[in-house]
Amino acid sequence: MTDLKFNVAQLLREEIGARRELTFTEAELPLDETLKLRDISGTVRFTRTASGVWANVKAQGTVRLTCVRSLEEFDYPVKLDFSDQFHSVIDVYTGGALPKPTEEDPFLLDELHMADIGEAIREYTLLELPLNPVSPAYRDRPVSYTVQSEGIESEEAEPAPGPDENPLDALKAWVERHKRRNGRS
Repeated sequence: MTDLKFNVAQLLREEIGARRELTFTEAELPLDETLKLRDISGTVRFTRTASGVWANVKAQGTVRLTCVRSLEEFDYPVKLDFSDQFHSVIDVYTGGALPKPTEEDPFLLDELHMADIGEAIREYTLLELPLNPVSPAYRDRPVSYTVQSEGIESEEAEPAPGPDENPLDALKAWVERHKRRNGRS
């Protein structure tokens, strides 16, 4: 639950296709246990549909992430532009319960006809975040990896096989050397 809720009861009393456009700002929105979307601002356009309202949201904010290369925290700007359906659960005229929508995990208007845009922003922001965030300071730097393994001694490089040699002969020779070195025949 968030503070980014909008009452759409009046819009639900209008004809299908009626619209409302609103702007919003919010200081902070928790995304999960550790991440928070900060300095949120944007607009939402609600359009009346047969089963509720269609919300077109444009928002931006900042999330503090940890760089996978440097392990330093940095601010990651997030821009969202999404649309989703918010289904009514209560008839605005009679107060009676409406049937559940058939889609899986839909956004619902609450009993007071409030659309929780914050929850939609939270879910779409999590989808927008990179899996391996890299700070802008390290984004264009080449990454070099070194691999060290125990038990592998450096061996002199052997020339590449010629056109009439079997390329697997070099591999067979390496296996034989390895077996002799480890005392296996």
